[in-house]
Amino acid sequence: MKALILAAGLGTRLRPITDTRPKSMVEVNGKPILFKQIDNLIENGVEDITVIAGYKSDMMVDAINNSYKNVKIIINDVYDKTNNMYSAYMALDRMYNNEFLLMNADVFYDSVIIKELVKSDYNNSIVIEEGIYNDENMKVACNGDRIVEISKVITEDDAYGVSIDVYKFSKEGSKVFYDKVIEYIEDRKELNQWTEVALNEVLKLTEFKPCPLKGRWMEIDNHEDLEKAESIFND
Repeated sequence: MKALILAAGLGTRLRPITDTRPKSMVEVNGKPILFKQIDNLIENGVEDITVIAGYKSDMMVDAINNSYKNVKIIINDVYDKTNNMYSAYMALDRMYNNEFLLMNADVFYDSVIIKELVKSDYNNSIVIEEGIYNDENMKVACNGDRIVEISKVITEDDAYGVSIDVYKFSKEGSKVFYDKVIEYIEDRKELNQWTEVALNEVLKLTEFKPCPLKGRWMEIDNHEDLEKAESIFND
């Protein structure tokens, strides 16, 4: 099992904190968001980890190398002109035809979430908080126990819940996903797209099931989110 963490973004809504550090290195009660994700993976036996760095990558590289000896780092030098689908594309050679977990590096969450997701019950899957609806997060629609759509524009009536931006791909699922990513990046030259745009099309081709949320999570986009995360994880 591999893991890919997308951590190239600027985090402009967390300025001035992100004037001096990448968004994923912002701390929640003293713990960088990225380090919490890496620890969650290692605690659950996922040690083949790749991080896509971009904004202020030198700081991130130094911090990772000082704390984790086996985490691979790929630098997205065009982070300011691309989106996270392009960052995922940069790990094509490492993830294609491999079972892997994919996550955005701005979500602080409990280790038990990975513990549940790595179970063999889940082949291709998205971790979902059921019954929640908000404008900021990706919403998910289901037909029975199959996920049929992921986007921000799903209506409240059609939404099963929200994605916490943590995904699992089987070996076959990884090929279908990356074939679609290649189509967007290489054929269409669309470099500024979310990974979920490709994933939404993949859902029509490959069966994905919801992995029910176990534990706490918080996506951190702004100062209000950070304050809320520090309250939720104050233990």
